[in-house]
Amino acid sequence: MSTGSAAGLEWIGGRSELIEEVPRTGSQDAPGRTWGVRYGIVPEVVSPRRTDSPLLAPGLVLLLLGLAGCGAREESVPSGATPSRPNIVLVVSDDQDNTHFGFAGHPLAHTPNLDRLVDEGCLFSTMHTPPRCRPSLAVLLSGRHPHQSGIYANRHRRVLSPEGSLPNRLRAAGYATFAGGKYWEGDVQAMGFDAPAEPSPHFARSGQEELFSFLDENAGEKPVFVWWAPALPHTPHDPPQRYLDLIDGERIEVPPHLPHASPVHFRRFEELSLAMGAWFDDELGKLVEAFRTRGLYENTLFLFLIDNGWTNGLVAKGSPFEKGVSTPFVAVWPGLIPGGARRDQRVESLDVMPTILEAAGLEVPDDLAGESLLPGLRGEPFDGREVLYAAVYGRAAVGDERPEKDAYALYARDARWKYVLYLQPVDETIWSTMIVTPQRDMNRLEGEEDLYDLETDPMELRDLSLDPAHRPRMDRMRAGALAWWRATGGGELR
Repeated sequence: MSTGSAAGLEWIGGRSELIEEVPRTGSQDAPGRTWGVRYGIVPEVVSPRRTDSPLLAPGLVLLLLGLAGCGAREESVPSGATPSRPNIVLVVSDDQDNTHFGFAGHPLAHTPNLDRLVDEGCLFSTMHTPPRCRPSLAVLLSGRHPHQSGIYANRHRRVLSPEGSLPNRLRAAGYATFAGGKYWEGDVQAMGFDAPAEPSPHFARSGQEELFSFLDENAGEKPVFVWWAPALPHTPHDPPQRYLDLIDGERIEVPPHLPHASPVHFRRFEELSLAMGAWFDDELGKLVEAFRTRGLYENTLFLFLIDNGWTNGLVAKGSPFEKGVSTPFVAVWPGLIPGGARRDQRVESLDVMPTILEAAGLEVPDDLAGESLLPGLRGEPFDGREVLYAAVYGRAAVGDERPEKDAYALYARDARWKYVLYLQPVDETIWSTMIVTPQRDMNRLEGEEDLYDLETDPMELRDLSLDPAHRPRMDRMRAGALAWWRATGGGELR
């Protein structure tokens, strides 16, 4: 066991830890709960899919829409101008920080291919998604909340029902369907995918030849639907040197909320994370080029979103915090979606399946939990959601696998405020700890609450729940979250 110290950090056997007590309330001078800051390293590895064992969570879902006509349009496109049966590409990037993009203004991110697609399409700045990979992907496949589909954790004894799945609906409409990379839910053919027989966990990390052969077989014969979900930029963070060379690690600054973090270690972790993002973007570029060279791009719909968060320095994956649940959403559809458009309405990953079905000219079932985003993407009047609601769960379903028993929190998020209600006692073991992560008083008791002002505190560092001035707002948001749970079929909470 090795030990060492740097900038107040003591590293023991690969894990460092520092606890600093500061007031945890709306005022630095007022009494309240204290919160610790911990920095830890929790390594994860890429492993093949197994239906009876835990899988690693993809951190990013990338859906990029591109269809007939190359030129970006600045004006609204008529709602009746949807061509039939476009190709559709659903790209899933795995565990990515939601700010590690050039289009998001990060000065060191190297994502030219995604940035180019953003310039050609529409960006929704706030979309929420389940903060773990399996339930997030299940939402995309089913169009239902995790507590509705039964897949709300990474570890379940059951698999998602293939009945009415997105790929099954598309295949029934004449699509050739391909699943590349991460996939959790049993038999791929039963779920609606034609190929391959078993998705490879090394897809894109070790090439995309199987996908390119699939495109060669089907180009011009059928429209194609591609589920593109490489284990990138997921751990292990082992980028080839050519991607590290794109990142200037010396320019990485330790954020002010990490006063005791080792600059050397933080910069190295961020450099690796950014280089993995560059690797992902390079593979995305190869995907887009494959559609172009085969004459498919002009009639292809691309979408982009993150399926769950990853970050150095804040709690993310597995948590109700914005770094875990919030993603940009990008849609590119030349000739139908105005290029360079930006939207601030709040939307959810539940809306992806209805959007794809409508784009393909298919009926959107009434029992899906989301709504099509095509009106907003085309520049038509679109309200989005006034408040985003969700339940958050641990890594594994327990006992008889009932979501009402396993949910550890509900949250509500409007344009400015984030409210969290804890349904059961939790400690730091329930969170997925990222590298160099400050864990802000990770112990909670049943019934405790958090409140954050996202306008002044976007990183959710200052909990205002103990300030009595906010009690009326918290009561309203709590009532809204509980009403949402009941209205969407949630069982009796513990």
